[in-house]
Amino acid sequence: MKRAIILLWKGLTGIIAATANWFTVILGMQDESKYGKFIRRVVGGSFALIMLLLAGSALSSCIDHIRCKYWAYNYCHISSYTPQYLSRNATYYSQEYQTDGYVETRDGKKTVKDIHWIAKPLGNDSLVCYSDGVNRGYFNMLTGELIIKPQYRHAWVFSDGLASVDDNGWIKFIDTKGDVAIDPKIPYITGADGYVFHNGHCVLHNDRRDKFGMIDKHGNWVMKAEYDYIQPVDTFWIASKRGKQCVIKDDMKVIIPFIDADLYISGGQITAEMADHTLRTYDLQGNITDAFLISGVENLVYETGELRYLKTNNGDEEGNVIGETEDLNPTPIHKTSRCKRYEAANGWYGLMSPEGKVLTNPNYSEITAISYDLYLCKNGSMSGEVLNGRGMKVK
Repeated sequence: MKRAIILLWKGLTGIIAATANWFTVILGMQDESKYGKFIRRVVGGSFALIMLLLAGSALSSCIDHIRCKYWAYNYCHISSYTPQYLSRNATYYSQEYQTDGYVETRDGKKTVKDIHWIAKPLGNDSLVCYSDGVNRGYFNMLTGELIIKPQYRHAWVFSDGLASVDDNGWIKFIDTKGDVAIDPKIPYITGADGYVFHNGHCVLHNDRRDKFGMIDKHGNWVMKAEYDYIQPVDTFWIASKRGKQCVIKDDMKVIIPFIDADLYISGGQITAEMADHTLRTYDLQGNITDAFLISGVENLVYETGELRYLKTNNGDEEGNVIGETEDLNPTPIHKTSRCKRYEAANGWYGLMSPEGKVLTNPNYSEITAISYDLYLCKNGSMSGEVLNGRGMKVK
């Protein structure tokens, strides 16, 4: 081994010396003067240093490649994985656009492999739904332990201790052991939004898949499948039927009966956007808190028909006014009209008097002042009418 290294070194130095000599020939430095010898040493030494640096870089890359391939796979590849903390005992590692994610426990054991994606449970449930690319199963996010092997073509998250799965085209709800807890005998809709329990109830469709109702955790229908849709919001449900909506609490008590409005729950109140574009608010017990909510008021301006040439002050470098320049084109003069416009539902306006009296319902998508006390009001179809300051139509 030692002899081989010596021979390698001699060969390398011989190549370097020959190359250096070649450079000196080209540069015309073959004379035996002190200057010629000095130049040859400088050129040879520089070339030798460059060759050593290149050899060192190549050797380092080779060592890293060998270490990555054979000695330390995790060292080289773990940095390309994105860790997702699940609990103190389990972490999910994944790569973007890759299908070889895995779950690793705190002691370094890989418990679940070949994961394409995961979906965490809702509430206090601990079983995570995951896909291996073909089927779906569940593992425990607290321990990293595989609980239910991938066996379902479609399945979704656990909530309230139950999860919906596709059992040969039929909806089944399983418990945390994988046993069937509810069999509603209803076809499974691929990609359907739902099949998740909220506050002990789950929205479910009928056999024809055109109406919706709700079941409890025992599989009993607490609301018949006769609604156009049912949407969970916090501890409430908004149900729609024949174009009208109502609000139901989690105890199935109706707090707002069906009204011709779009209902929203946010910020500790319920807002109703009525069919005539007015707004109404309720508290969370269903009591009206504002029967006619106005979201904003603004002044209107109109063009007087007058034109004015405006002037601009000219200043020096110190900020002193040294003259003024008149605009080349005149500017129309605007004034504020007598009435204002108010906004109720988003993008719907009505006319309001200077005293704050509502003159019209918010039936217009646009209101423009055309004189001091005349207003062009357009509806959603952009056809319009002219109203006076009393809210009356001008013929």
